[in-house]
Amino acid sequence: MGTSREQKKWILIVGEDPSARNDMRVLLGSSGCDCTFASTIQQVLAAMDQREFDAVVLDGQSSASLIAEVISRINESQPNVFRRVVLITEEGGDPLIAALAEFYALPCIRRKLLLHQLWTNLQSLFRREAVLKYSAQVARLISDSIRDPLPIGVRSLEDRNRTLLYASGNLRMDLHVEVKGGSNRIGLTGQILDSAKPSRTFEGIPVRVQGWKGPLAHATAGEFGEFHVDFNFEPSVSLEVGIAETQGITIPLPPLRRAP
Repeated sequence: MGTSREQKKWILIVGEDPSARNDMRVLLGSSGCDCTFASTIQQVLAAMDQREFDAVVLDGQSSASLIAEVISRINESQPNVFRRVVLITEEGGDPLIAALAEFYALPCIRRKLLLHQLWTNLQSLFRREAVLKYSAQVARLISDSIRDPLPIGVRSLEDRNRTLLYASGNLRMDLHVEVKGGSNRIGLTGQILDSAKPSRTFEGIPVRVQGWKGPLAHATAGEFGEFHVDFNFEPSVSLEVGIAETQGITIPLPPLRRAP
Protein backbone atom coordinates (compact mmCIF):
# COMPACT_ATOMS: atom_id res chain seq x y z
CA MET A 1 0.00 0.00 0.00
CA GLY A 2 1.29 3.47 -0.84
CA THR A 3 1.39 6.53 1.33
CA SER A 4 -1.22 8.60 -0.52
CA ARG A 5 -3.32 8.94 2.64
CA GLU A 6 -0.34 9.30 4.92
CA GLN A 7 2.33 11.90 5.33
CA LYS A 8 4.96 11.63 2.62
CA LYS A 9 8.18 9.92 3.74
CA TRP A 10 11.54 11.43 2.85
CA ILE A 11 14.20 8.77 2.26
CA LEU A 12 17.94 9.34 1.87
CA ILE A 13 19.56 6.66 -0.31
CA VAL A 14 23.34 6.42 -0.04
CA GLY A 15 25.20 4.38 -2.64
CA GLU A 16 27.81 4.51 -5.37
CA ASP A 17 26.02 2.26 -7.88
CA PRO A 18 23.61 4.26 -10.12
CA SER A 19 21.61 1.19 -11.19
CA ALA A 20 20.98 0.12 -7.59
CA ARG A 21 19.92 3.66 -6.65
CA ASN A 22 17.51 3.73 -9.57
CA ASP A 23 15.92 0.41 -8.52
CA MET A 24 15.29 1.80 -5.05
CA ARG A 25 13.98 5.09 -6.45
CA VAL A 26 11.38 3.25 -8.52
CA LEU A 27 10.37 0.97 -5.66
CA LEU A 28 10.07 3.65 -3.00
CA GLY A 29 8.63 6.21 -5.40
CA SER A 30 5.79 3.84 -6.23
CA SER A 31 5.06 3.71 -2.48
CA GLY A 32 4.73 7.49 -2.30
CA CYS A 33 8.19 8.29 -0.94
CA ASP A 34 10.39 11.20 -1.97
CA CYS A 35 13.98 9.99 -2.44
CA THR A 36 17.24 11.94 -2.21
CA PHE A 37 20.42 10.32 -3.50
CA ALA A 38 24.00 10.72 -2.32
CA SER A 39 27.18 8.93 -3.38
CA THR A 40 29.77 10.88 -1.33
CA ILE A 41 29.96 12.00 2.28
CA GLN A 42 29.82 15.62 1.10
CA GLN A 43 26.50 14.96 -0.64
CA VAL A 44 25.19 13.18 2.45
CA LEU A 45 26.05 16.10 4.73
CA ALA A 46 24.54 18.62 2.30
CA ALA A 47 21.30 16.63 2.15
CA MET A 48 21.13 16.26 5.95
CA ASP A 49 21.62 20.02 6.35
CA GLN A 50 18.51 20.62 4.25
CA ARG A 51 16.10 18.31 6.07
CA GLU A 52 15.70 15.52 8.61
CA PHE A 53 14.93 12.31 6.76
CA ASP A 54 12.38 9.72 7.82
CA ALA A 55 14.80 6.90 6.96
CA VAL A 56 18.20 6.23 5.39
CA VAL A 57 18.99 3.32 3.07
CA LEU A 58 22.66 2.36 2.74
CA ASP A 59 23.78 0.36 -0.28
CA GLY A 60 26.29 -2.27 0.81
CA GLN A 61 27.97 -2.13 -2.59
CA SER A 62 29.50 1.17 -1.47
CA SER A 63 32.89 1.38 0.19
CA ALA A 64 33.15 0.45 3.85
CA SER A 65 34.70 3.84 4.60
CA LEU A 66 31.67 5.67 3.16
CA ILE A 67 29.22 3.47 5.08
CA ALA A 68 31.15 3.95 8.34
CA GLU A 69 31.35 7.72 7.91
CA VAL A 70 27.65 8.05 7.10
CA ILE A 71 26.66 5.97 10.13
CA SER A 72 28.89 8.08 12.37
CA ARG A 73 27.51 11.38 11.05
CA ILE A 74 23.88 10.28 11.38
CA ASN A 75 24.48 9.10 14.92
CA GLU A 76 26.00 12.47 15.82
CA SER A 77 23.75 14.95 14.00
CA GLN A 78 20.39 13.17 13.66
CA PRO A 79 20.37 10.43 16.34
CA ASN A 80 16.60 9.95 16.15
CA VAL A 81 17.01 8.95 12.48
CA PHE A 82 19.66 6.39 13.42
CA ARG A 83 16.96 3.91 14.43
CA ARG A 84 15.60 4.04 10.89
CA VAL A 85 18.75 3.14 8.96
CA VAL A 86 18.56 0.08 6.70
CA LEU A 87 21.50 -1.65 5.02
CA ILE A 88 21.29 -3.51 1.71
CA THR A 89 23.65 -6.50 1.76
CA GLU A 90 24.66 -9.35 -0.50
CA GLU A 91 26.42 -12.67 -0.17
CA GLY A 92 30.17 -12.34 -0.40
CA GLY A 93 30.03 -8.64 0.46
CA ASP A 94 32.68 -6.61 2.25
CA PRO A 95 33.27 -8.19 5.71
CA LEU A 96 33.94 -4.74 7.15
CA ILE A 97 30.43 -3.64 6.21
CA ALA A 98 29.03 -6.84 7.71
CA ALA A 99 30.92 -6.05 10.93
CA LEU A 100 29.47 -2.52 10.98
CA ALA A 101 25.96 -3.91 10.56
CA GLU A 102 26.47 -6.31 13.45
CA PHE A 103 28.07 -3.70 15.72
CA TYR A 104 25.29 -1.15 15.20
CA ALA A 105 22.51 -3.77 14.95
CA LEU A 106 21.34 -2.38 11.61
CA PRO A 107 18.36 -4.03 9.91
CA CYS A 108 19.74 -5.77 6.80
CA ILE A 109 18.02 -6.74 3.56
CA ARG A 110 19.56 -9.11 1.04
CA ARG A 111 19.80 -7.51 -2.39
CA LYS A 112 17.99 -10.41 -4.07
CA LEU A 113 15.01 -9.73 -1.78
CA LEU A 114 15.13 -5.96 -2.20
CA LEU A 115 11.89 -5.59 -4.15
CA HIS A 116 9.96 -7.70 -1.66
CA GLN A 117 11.39 -6.52 1.65
CA LEU A 118 12.67 -2.91 1.48
CA TRP A 119 9.38 -1.06 1.79
CA THR A 120 7.99 -3.66 4.21
CA ASN A 121 10.99 -3.20 6.50
CA LEU A 122 10.78 0.58 6.34
CA GLN A 123 7.09 0.47 7.18
CA SER A 124 7.83 -1.63 10.28
CA LEU A 125 10.37 0.98 11.41
CA PHE A 126 7.84 3.77 10.88
CA ARG A 127 5.20 1.89 12.87
CA ARG A 128 7.68 1.39 15.70
CA GLU A 129 8.33 5.12 15.80
CA ALA A 130 4.61 5.84 15.91
CA VAL A 131 4.44 4.71 19.53
CA LEU A 132 6.73 7.63 20.41
CA LYS A 133 4.51 10.30 18.88
CA TYR A 134 3.62 11.68 22.28
CA SER A 135 7.27 12.70 22.61
CA ALA A 136 7.35 16.15 21.06
CA GLN A 137 11.11 16.48 21.29
CA VAL A 138 14.17 14.34 20.70
CA ALA A 139 17.09 15.18 22.98
CA ARG A 140 20.46 16.16 21.48
CA LEU A 141 23.64 14.40 22.55
CA ILE A 142 25.94 17.06 24.04
CA SER A 143 28.82 14.96 25.30
CA ASP A 144 29.91 11.34 25.38
CA SER A 145 32.75 10.07 27.56
CA ILE A 146 33.76 7.55 24.90
CA ARG A 147 35.11 10.50 22.91
CA ASP A 148 37.34 11.67 25.75
CA PRO A 149 41.04 10.90 25.34
CA LEU A 150 42.35 8.03 27.46
CA PRO A 151 45.86 6.60 28.02
CA ILE A 152 47.01 3.95 25.56
CA GLY A 153 45.63 0.55 26.51
CA VAL A 154 42.79 1.88 28.63
CA ARG A 155 40.21 2.44 25.92
CA SER A 156 39.31 -1.24 25.49
CA LEU A 157 38.53 -1.48 29.20
CA GLU A 158 36.41 1.64 29.35
CA ASP A 159 34.51 1.85 26.08
CA ARG A 160 31.56 -0.25 27.23
CA ASN A 161 30.69 1.99 30.19
CA ARG A 162 30.01 5.60 29.33
CA THR A 163 28.72 8.89 30.69
CA LEU A 164 26.37 10.86 28.44
CA LEU A 165 24.86 14.33 28.55
CA TYR A 166 21.72 15.16 26.56
CA ALA A 167 19.81 18.42 26.16
CA SER A 168 16.28 19.35 25.13
CA GLY A 169 15.53 23.04 25.52
CA ASN A 170 16.42 23.99 29.09
CA LEU A 171 16.38 20.37 30.24
CA ARG A 172 19.57 18.42 30.80
CA MET A 173 19.74 14.64 31.20
CA ASP A 174 22.91 13.21 32.76
CA LEU A 175 23.23 9.47 32.14
CA HIS A 176 25.70 6.81 33.16
CA VAL A 177 25.54 3.48 31.34
CA GLU A 178 27.16 0.45 32.99
CA VAL A 179 27.56 -2.77 31.04
CA LYS A 180 27.76 -5.44 33.72
CA GLY A 181 30.54 -7.94 33.10
CA GLY A 182 29.66 -11.62 33.13
CA SER A 183 25.95 -10.98 32.59
CA ASN A 184 23.47 -9.86 29.98
CA ARG A 185 22.36 -6.83 32.02
CA ILE A 186 22.77 -3.08 31.55
CA GLY A 187 22.52 -0.56 34.37
CA LEU A 188 21.47 3.01 33.59
CA THR A 189 21.54 5.78 36.18
CA GLY A 190 20.38 9.29 35.34
CA GLN A 191 19.23 12.67 36.55
CA ILE A 192 16.94 15.26 34.94
CA LEU A 193 17.68 18.94 35.56
CA ASP A 194 16.32 22.29 34.36
CA SER A 195 19.23 24.64 33.66
CA ALA A 196 16.95 27.69 33.66
CA LYS A 197 15.16 26.74 36.88
CA PRO A 198 17.42 24.64 39.13
CA SER A 199 14.71 24.39 41.80
CA ARG A 200 12.28 22.66 39.43
CA THR A 201 11.33 19.20 40.63
CA PHE A 202 10.77 16.15 38.45
CA GLU A 203 9.72 13.81 41.23
CA GLY A 204 7.29 11.13 40.09
CA ILE A 205 7.71 11.50 36.33
CA PRO A 206 7.89 8.18 34.45
CA VAL A 207 11.06 6.99 32.73
CA ARG A 208 10.97 4.05 30.32
CA VAL A 209 13.63 2.15 28.38
CA GLN A 210 12.35 1.26 24.92
CA GLY A 211 13.88 -1.66 23.01
CA TRP A 212 13.42 -2.99 19.51
CA LYS A 213 10.29 -4.98 20.36
CA GLY A 214 8.89 -2.88 23.18
CA PRO A 215 9.56 -1.59 26.71
CA LEU A 216 12.52 -3.13 28.56
CA ALA A 217 12.31 -1.40 31.95
CA HIS A 218 10.70 1.54 33.70
CA ALA A 219 11.26 3.70 36.76
CA THR A 220 9.96 6.83 38.47
CA ALA A 221 12.20 9.83 39.07
CA GLY A 222 13.00 10.74 42.66
CA GLU A 223 12.96 14.06 44.49
CA PHE A 224 15.99 15.42 42.63
CA GLY A 225 15.07 13.98 39.24
CA GLU A 226 17.27 10.93 39.75
CA PHE A 227 16.40 7.43 38.50
CA HIS A 228 17.92 4.00 37.91
CA VAL A 229 16.92 1.12 35.64
CA ASP A 230 18.37 -2.29 34.83
CA PHE A 231 17.49 -4.13 31.64
CA ASN A 232 18.61 -6.96 29.38
CA PHE A 233 21.17 -6.06 26.75
CA GLU A 234 20.01 -4.75 23.40
CA PRO A 235 22.40 -2.87 21.10
CA SER A 236 19.92 -0.13 20.21
CA VAL A 237 17.60 1.36 22.85
CA SER A 238 16.03 4.70 23.68
CA LEU A 239 14.94 6.38 26.89
CA GLU A 240 11.51 8.00 27.14
CA VAL A 241 10.92 10.65 29.80
CA GLY A 242 7.30 11.67 30.38
CA ILE A 243 7.63 15.32 31.34
CA ALA A 244 3.84 15.81 31.18
CA GLU A 245 0.81 13.72 30.25
CA THR A 246 1.03 14.65 26.57
CA GLN A 247 4.64 15.82 26.42
CA GLY A 248 7.80 13.81 26.63
CA ILE A 249 11.40 13.58 25.58
CA THR A 250 12.97 10.72 23.65
CA ILE A 251 16.66 10.09 24.26
CA PRO A 252 18.19 7.80 21.61
CA LEU A 253 21.17 6.12 23.27
CA PRO A 254 24.32 5.40 21.27
CA PRO A 255 24.77 1.76 20.22
CA LEU A 256 25.64 -0.35 23.28
CA ARG A 257 28.27 -3.07 23.42
CA ARG A 258 27.85 -6.35 25.24
CA ALA A 259 30.25 -7.19 28.07
CA PRO A 260 32.63 -10.10 27.34
